[in-house]
Amino acid sequence: MSDDPYHAGIEIAESLKALDGPNVNPSCRTRLYTHGHRTERSLVLLHGFTNCPQQFDALGKQFYELGWNVLIPRYPRHGYSDRLTTSIAELRSEHLIAVANRAGESGAGLGERLTVAGLSLGGVLTAHLAQSSEMVERAVLIAPMFGLRPIPRWGLASLARLANVLPNFYIWWDRALKDNIGPAHGYPRFATRAYAALFEAGGGVFKTARTSAPKAGSIAVITNAAEPRLDNRFTYQLVDLWRAHGAQPGTFEFPASEHLPHDLIDPANPRQNTERVYPVVIETISGS
Repeated sequence: MSDDPYHAGIEIAESLKALDGPNVNPSCRTRLYTHGHRTERSLVLLHGFTNCPQQFDALGKQFYELGWNVLIPRYPRHGYSDRLTTSIAELRSEHLIAVANRAGESGAGLGERLTVAGLSLGGVLTAHLAQSSEMVERAVLIAPMFGLRPIPRWGLASLARLANVLPNFYIWWDRALKDNIGPAHGYPRFATRAYAALFEAGGGVFKTARTSAPKAGSIAVITNAAEPRLDNRFTYQLVDLWRAHGAQPGTFEFPASEHLPHDLIDPANPRQNTERVYPVVIETISGS
């Protein structure tokens, strides 16, 4: 690997891009928007569960146009052209953590000051990097998926353990629409074992946050009071743990009256309101 931080970051990003085989939807490939040199600020954007880098593409381009270098990695078993792929069942929490770590290392090389932001599962992985990586100057968690109503955290841990023992099965995101649900670059269903991997990653963040302060320079958390299933209590429990260790995460919540969907980012979401959401997200990521 190169001794130059920028070229080292590029090498890692290219290794992530090389994982995009012919089975990956062209719109779901890992994105790297670079100005050809190390910029003052770099951004890693981490997409949601069963979605892909296309989810963050429009937002990432806005930061590229502002002079940032931007990396949007694809997770393992995500973004395949076959939206009904069964390979999502092979996803494990260590796969997700490994991609997040590598993306963070790349982003630290691409810019003098690294910001990581992620939605849902991406918010969980952003929290992992905020907790574990001194390379992250700023971490922005957007609607992180740490828990569901009305299941307590110990119940999620038990369900995750069961999901890894019992036979895997698939659940439609919308039982009425089934595979007619959009966006076209996302999966219409999820595997129970993959869902377990998501919550195992979140559990790992809580485990370390109980005993140690986050290493990121600053943290911001964006929540949505109109969440249909996600339980924001878990997110604010994590915020409280961080504050108990002396960190000062900033928080912002979109009110329930705005009726925003869980996916606050993807312009392809038919219920999306990017005119409302993007200015908040851009300002939060920028740290202004």
